[in-house]
Amino acid sequence: MAVAAYVLIRCRGGKEDKVAKEIHSKPHVKRVDTVFGDYDIIAYLEFEELSSSFSVAELNRIVTEEIRKVDGVSSTSTHIVTTKYP
Repeated sequence: MAVAAYVLIRCRGGKEDKVAKEIHSKPHVKRVDTVFGDYDIIAYLEFEELSSSFSVAELNRIVTEEIRKVDGVSSTSTHIVTTKYP
């Protein structure tokens, strides 16, 4: 079963474009959009081929090590998809 999540990202002023481009280049990131509102960027992550050992801890590692450490990211909020609708 595939796992998907939306990561909402706040950036430090004026870094949205740079942050969006860098995050888009990361594995498992399928889409990145800049938005108006409480957050600056929404990234969609999807994991199609999962090993039997995949866990939320792995998603946590990806968010903390690959997204939060991007220069310009000030905070994130991760939302795991429970049901996909066509």
